[in-house]
Amino acid sequence: MSVSDWREQEATNETVFRAMNEWTEEVNDDAQLSVGHRTGIYLCECSDRRCTEPIGMTRPEYEAVRAVPVRFAIALNHENPEIDRVLFENPRFATVEKFFGAGAKIARITDPRRRPENPMQRDNRGR
Repeated sequence: MSVSDWREQEATNETVFRAMNEWTEEVNDDAQLSVGHRTGIYLCECSDRRCTEPIGMTRPEYEAVRAVPVRFAIALNHENPEIDRVLFENPRFATVEKFFGAGAKIARITDPRRRPENPMQRDNRGR
């Protein structure tokens, strides 16, 4: 596997965890469990596909990370400095951003909240 291939695979791994956390948000919304500033449990969105580290985040914290398609919430010290830049840390999690290039492109095109290019298209969440 070439250097760019493993970086692309690690970026793809992060997007899988992000999609799982989006599904968790939908379930919480349906159950009306994600109100206020209660801390919920999310999966670390790091590039290690074997990682199962839970991270605690409030809904506003999660939404702040998710507002930018190239940002991911990860457990502390789970960043990969070759593909991630740490933007913020607190005692519960870190927010990282993908570098420009293939990793950032993968993060953007796989963003579950990405708006369709054709305004007539809608995703399964009605956006």
